[in-house]
Amino acid sequence: MITELLSNSVSADALSELLPEKDPVQWAAWLQNNRNQTRRVSYRIPFERLAGGIFYKREELSKYVEWEKMRKLGTITLTGQTAQVLQAFGIIDDSGSSRGRVFKGGSVTAQYDRLTGHYVRMIIDEPLMVFTITPEQAIKFGKELTEVGDYLKRKENPQGTDFSENYETVTDNANMKVMRLKERK
Repeated sequence: MITELLSNSVSADALSELLPEKDPVQWAAWLQNNRNQTRRVSYRIPFERLAGGIFYKREELSKYVEWEKMRKLGTITLTGQTAQVLQAFGIIDDSGSSRGRVFKGGSVTAQYDRLTGHYVRMIIDEPLMVFTITPEQAIKFGKELTEVGDYLKRKENPQGTDFSENYETVTDNANMKVMRLKERK
C-alpha cells in the first residue's frame, strides 16, 4: 500500500478547506508551531522529514480535523493535567470559575496515630476532600493565610495600621507588590 504524503503547503491548504477558520498561510504557521517540540500543544500531528522537506500523511491530518471538531463541540474527554486543573478550579462541574472555587467551609483537627505520631487533619466541605498535614506544614500554611489576609485588609483600609515594620518587600514592580512576614529572631 502506498502512503500519500502531503507537503507543508498542501497540508495547510487541506486544513484550510476542512477547517476554514484559518487561511492557508495561518495553517502553515500553525503547522510550523505544532512541529516545534519545545512548545506544549494539545494535539501534535505526526510528520515526516524527507529530502529537506516536511510532509504529513493525509490520514494524520484527518485524525486532527476530527479531533478538532470534537473539541469544538465539547465532546472530547479531557485527561491528564488539563482535566485536573479544570476540576480543581471547578470549571468542569460549574461550581467554580477561572478564579477558582468559592470556599464553603471546612474543619481542622489535631490527630494522633501510634505509628506516625501527631498530624493535622484538614477537611474541606465542598468538594469533600480530606488532607493529612504535618504540624510544620500547618504552621507554614497558617502563616501564609494570615499574611495574605492581613495584606488584603490593609488594601481595604489604606489609612489603617502600618504593618511595614513586620513585613519585608519581596517583589515590587508596576503590576504587583509582594511582601512577607519578617523572620522573628
